[in-house]
Amino acid sequence: MAKKDPFIDIRPYYDEELPYVVNRMLQSPGFINSITNFMPDVPLNVTVKRIRKISTLDEMQKKVFGPIIQTFEERSIDTLTFGGYEELPKNKAYLFVANHRDIVMDSAIMQEYLMRNGESACLSGIGDNLLMSQIFTDIAKTGNMFTITRTSNARQMVTKSKLVSEYIHTNIYKKHKSVWIAQRNGRTKDGCDKTQPSVLKMFCMSRGNNDLFKHIRELNIVPVTISYEFEPCDQMKARELILTEKNKKYEKMPDEDYKSITTGIFAYKSRVHLQFGTPINDSIDESLHFSNENEKIQYLCALIDKQMYAHYHLWPNNYIAYDLLNNSTAFQSKYSELAKRDFNQHIRKQANIDDVSYFKMKQRLLTIYANPVKIAIENNLENIPVQS
Repeated sequence: MAKKDPFIDIRPYYDEELPYVVNRMLQSPGFINSITNFMPDVPLNVTVKRIRKISTLDEMQKKVFGPIIQTFEERSIDTLTFGGYEELPKNKAYLFVANHRDIVMDSAIMQEYLMRNGESACLSGIGDNLLMSQIFTDIAKTGNMFTITRTSNARQMVTKSKLVSEYIHTNIYKKHKSVWIAQRNGRTKDGCDKTQPSVLKMFCMSRGNNDLFKHIRELNIVPVTISYEFEPCDQMKARELILTEKNKKYEKMPDEDYKSITTGIFAYKSRVHLQFGTPINDSIDESLHFSNENEKIQYLCALIDKQMYAHYHLWPNNYIAYDLLNNSTAFQSKYSELAKRDFNQHIRKQANIDDVSYFKMKQRLLTIYANPVKIAIENNLENIPVQS
């Protein structure tokens, strides 16, 4: 009797499952429309024939999803830059722990970069709350995504989180496959990128009797920082923060996740930079004294965050927002009057919605853009990076 696959409920599809899944995907009008819209240079019937011949997930990434992501980038980004990857040894697998600003584009931009540089796309985590239909599930699982459970009771969450932990460790340490995962559950809404201890605790759920630091070293964590000049979904994020503050709880509309996905993909971002860090293994000091394992987790989070803050590329928008919010001219050398005028125009437009006051929206939007500068100041980053 064949041994049951322990990861069948969360893993991407296997290559041998692809023909059946592809046939189902090609019966979806939404998927066909996506192909038509985002692979317009090739006739649809030719593209469909090519897709039917695809036999591996790697081919699917390079021939279908890669070109679609490139179209997303071309339509919403003026300049896309990268740094740090050339410093990473290519004979190792990594757990890329990334700041999380956009549902799709954060990982998609990194994946497309890896493929463009001759690497295979890595595995990436996606919340099960985003798998809203069969076609979304099929796209995710043919796109090298594994499922992270966010919609179960407490007992099930523990069991399923342990399964995810084992899946990540197995792929990195035993199969030598890299993994992308966000540093927190859900996107950063307020512009403050901070690693959630619960994410690190989840990584360690599969360590058994192993020392915590030993297990973390086996995962080979590399922080990855993405910086958008215009924050994806800034209007939606500001509104959610204000309503959460007012009502103590935020209730999503039925189609809100889908709207966040599409807005994040298509909204104008201007310039974007993605920076790969260095393995935190190089920074772990095991001679330090820790009273308990929670302190070790906090220490590891701080190592990740330190790189996040150092590698975040501050744009003129960030400095403008900081000066406007603080009624100062501290950073006026970092931007032009034209940039300030354009940014003010963007903020006025985004602040004008029906169910939240204009003043509150404007303040919250400015705060989202200003917080990365505030964090850089608080962390004594003397050479604050800026893209002019």
